[in-house]
Amino acid sequence: MVIPVAPLIGVGSFALSTMAKAVASLYGAASNFSDFLNVHIQEMQTSANPTIASTGRILEMAKFGFGLGYLSSVIIIAVGQMLLGNTLAAVTTVATAAVLSNPIAMTCGALGAIIYGWGALSDEQKNTMLDKLAKGLETGVELIKSIVLFVITTANDLLNSQALKDFKVFISDKAALFGRTLSDVTHQTVDVISDAAASVKKHAELAIASSVKVSGNVSTKAGETLSDLGKTAGQAIDHTGEAAKHALENGKAVILRARRNLFDKSEP
Repeated sequence: MVIPVAPLIGVGSFALSTMAKAVASLYGAASNFSDFLNVHIQEMQTSANPTIASTGRILEMAKFGFGLGYLSSVIIIAVGQMLLGNTLAAVTTVATAAVLSNPIAMTCGALGAIIYGWGALSDEQKNTMLDKLAKGLETGVELIKSIVLFVITTANDLLNSQALKDFKVFISDKAALFGRTLSDVTHQTVDVISDAAASVKKHAELAIASSVKVSGNVSTKAGETLSDLGKTAGQAIDHTGEAAKHALENGKAVILRARRNLFDKSEP
């Protein structure tokens, strides 16, 4: 069966589709996106980092395997971007700046989002996203689905479990640009716990810092005690599994107790 594909505008002598323009603009390469992708993929494939090198290899394999040139790479990046939380309706200044400073990390984040995020969607969510992608990229739904399946299958064939987990660092970092967390993308329980533990740690540190700031008569010794408490709490919350669950359940109590102890000790 031959899948009809609209020409990818901007690659060669064609003009860019609406969503392809958004992807190209995100990378600051709207005027010469095909040349940019060629160099981009080559740079990733020669990286000493196995996750980055594998991302480049998968993009290269998709390019030649589907016989679509750079359309396959654009589809992969667009799908991943939407899973990260980028609607591609408008390019944000923050996201663009992040991509320009490290385009490889954004591409790895997008591919990682497909590996971990696509299967986490319900059928309804997948269909909604596929419809948006098909319209924005001016191509067929079945083609997009085939490329997504290729990415997931190939990544699992090429990489071991530890290497696959390394993609989560890229996902977490890039999803944050769009107000999302790692667990928002993966929907995995372990990531939910990790995100929540990190949030408790952050708020504990902010609460302690705030307490020191508003207490004008706190002694230096009390400040040092709080600093030690912050380090200890941070180290404890950094643990995963049961330790993280325990920290989440008792996080608020720890913060309140720290505040009370601080002010009690600072009373003349």
